[in-house]
Amino acid sequence: MSECVVLGMSSLATATMWSSKPASWDTTNEAFAIGNGKLGVMPFGEPGAEKLNLNLDELWEGGPFQLDGYRGGNPNSSMVGILTEIRNEIWAKGTGNDSRLHGDTTGYGSFHSLANLTISIAGVEKVDNYNRSLDLSTGIHTTSYLTSRGTYTTATYCSYPAQVCVYELTSTAALSNVTVSLDQLVEQSSLYNTTCESDYVRLQGITQTGPPQGMLYDTIARSSIHGTCDRSTGSLTIDARNSSSLTIVIGAGTNFDRTKGTAETDYTFKGENPAQYVETITSNAALQSEPDLRTAHVADYSSLMGAFTLDLPDTQSSAGTDLSALITNYNADHTEGDPLLEKLLFDYGRHLFISSSRENSLPPNLQGVWSPNKNAAWGGDYHANINLQMNMWGAEATGLGNQTVSVFNYMEQNWMPRGAETAKLLYGGKGWVTHNEMNVFGHTGMKDWQTSSDYPVAPAWMMQHVWDHYDYTRNKTWFAEQGWPLLKGVAEFWLSQLQIDRFTNDSTLVVNPCTSPELGPVTFGCTHWQQLTHQVFETTLQGAAIVDSTDEEFLNNLKEKLKNLDKGLHIGSWGQVKEWKLPDSHGYEEQNNTHRHLSHLIGWYPGWTISSYINGYANKTIQSAISTSLLSRGVGIADANAGWEKVWRSACWALLNNTEKAHYELRLTIDQNMGQSGLSLYSGGDTPSGAFQIDANFGFVGAVLSMLVVDLPGKETERTVVLGPAIPAAWGGGSVRGLRIRGGGYVDFSWGDDGVVDEATVVGVEARVVNVKGDTLVSC
Repeated sequence: MSECVVLGMSSLATATMWSSKPASWDTTNEAFAIGNGKLGVMPFGEPGAEKLNLNLDELWEGGPFQLDGYRGGNPNSSMVGILTEIRNEIWAKGTGNDSRLHGDTTGYGSFHSLANLTISIAGVEKVDNYNRSLDLSTGIHTTSYLTSRGTYTTATYCSYPAQVCVYELTSTAALSNVTVSLDQLVEQSSLYNTTCESDYVRLQGITQTGPPQGMLYDTIARSSIHGTCDRSTGSLTIDARNSSSLTIVIGAGTNFDRTKGTAETDYTFKGENPAQYVETITSNAALQSEPDLRTAHVADYSSLMGAFTLDLPDTQSSAGTDLSALITNYNADHTEGDPLLEKLLFDYGRHLFISSSRENSLPPNLQGVWSPNKNAAWGGDYHANINLQMNMWGAEATGLGNQTVSVFNYMEQNWMPRGAETAKLLYGGKGWVTHNEMNVFGHTGMKDWQTSSDYPVAPAWMMQHVWDHYDYTRNKTWFAEQGWPLLKGVAEFWLSQLQIDRFTNDSTLVVNPCTSPELGPVTFGCTHWQQLTHQVFETTLQGAAIVDSTDEEFLNNLKEKLKNLDKGLHIGSWGQVKEWKLPDSHGYEEQNNTHRHLSHLIGWYPGWTISSYINGYANKTIQSAISTSLLSRGVGIADANAGWEKVWRSACWALLNNTEKAHYELRLTIDQNMGQSGLSLYSGGDTPSGAFQIDANFGFVGAVLSMLVVDLPGKETERTVVLGPAIPAAWGGGSVRGLRIRGGGYVDFSWGDDGVVDEATVVGVEARVVNVKGDTLVSC
């Protein structure tokens, strides 16, 4: 059955995560995460002594707040002469050493926890019927429990409209005394101060006393009922015996200013003292009733969450089981999986993106916007050789495209200005560039890890998301104002860097030096880099037509170099996609190398140079090489056993229409990497442990989408969308509403018990839509 009409958007099917036990101090393993982009909260703690771990996206130590004359990792003078020597060594031997280009990491810094808010209720001792839950249709976290005095309920949510988080305490009987306090347990006591007045508690801190002066931060928790301030402790005791409810609004700010990262502002990133801002937003929120705050929050949040619906059957009768039990009992070897849990984690991934990526926020970092530590794992920074990109995998297609603007603003304000200096100093190049690890202070130079520092192709990969945002929305105004300058600058850089291959002498243009991310030698013509350069050049030419570019010199240069560019697809001696252009005889193309990255398959997924531009999706020879490479790489356990490597494998298998392997890798991610709260923990195993790393949560969304749809960019006259390339029979009878497709439209569809899509409705775009068997569902 097919139809091509204009319909309203889909409604939201409610999904709830819950637990019958309080979350402990091990928040990232046990607590549920909420946020409004800037503020992140994890509620935890025992009944009657609940705590909120608070984070603020822009609270960092380091950069110009730590070091006078901070240079963002850039050298003091040109390194072009050294670069030439390195290139010549590689042309002579095939490999070389690029360590002389590595940068200075002094002052790099780290994402920094904000505070803990504690709400203590007098007289709460023995409790029954404890439950905490996160309603993914509203973004509201609820805790309830029964005491001898009555039932206590707390509702916590972070409002984007009000720019505060809200904690609402209610009781079926009158409340007792409630004590509210803020603490900063991870910082030296000399660097922060807690104060209070009759209606609020406040924590003000600084990351270092200096010189230079560190970053100032400020947070206020303002109460709807006045109380008594204990100035010796900074705590507020509220006599609530005449009330059955209490509302606390929480706001925070710093003196970080993301617009002050230019040469004109001396790259200070320093703005105004945040005190007045924090006082104003919390005062304004306190003037509103809690029902009004809640209504505005739910309207905003549900409009985003409800833009897309995935319905899967509850074949394992899991609806009445708490999340930790579902995850603990999950077994990847059970082919039926647990569709309800798989849908729940898909929905949670979208919730996390809504909660950590908004127009006025920084993009989600390696921990999203949730870290209980002074120094977050890996600095809580932006790794851009898979991690930052994976964060965006599920956004555009599920109606969250507007939330990706945080990433584009960050690139424009944090990478481009200093990155233009990096391009000149390190490479003698045009345009702009950055590398693999970035902070919020314009660090665009290299760091010093041998196999990942030299990674100037990071912006080329990020341009995929610039193109995606245009391709899904067809917003020409945005593209002209923000997307095109980003894209053109990256293309200009690579036009200035390509070299004629002097090792194989095949007359193609290649990069030199390069590495395959976190693996192998420093060499030339690395598959990963060549594929990304190809993708940038193709999308730049398409983009030039959209903005009616008149830069003929630039465009002619682009066309000429694209014609001679090595496109990064070579089949090796054992049938694999080669990772390096070096002959296999050099010994780097090792069979059964189970490294975590799939860098040489970037053009298959998530990129599209192989799958679309070279028509690999319809080419059996290329598909065989991709399959051979994936089998050689293993299932994603032997190396790091991280979650992100498994969901990447799942998505690649889905694009090969291999349902069995795609679903297995998805199940393996849950089995090995999902903590008790549904957040991904880096160190996989039967009992996952280690640091929380959010990319697998977002990548899980992308992997599921890859099982639901193949929607490759390409020529408008060849628009074919494949629905259900790898839907397992375990999901039989499911449906999707609101799936965005390229061109600015969306599709609703459903499938039978065998996982084959049999009904579809396309809205707002012309496309031929088929199922995995090739049956035409829609043609309009």
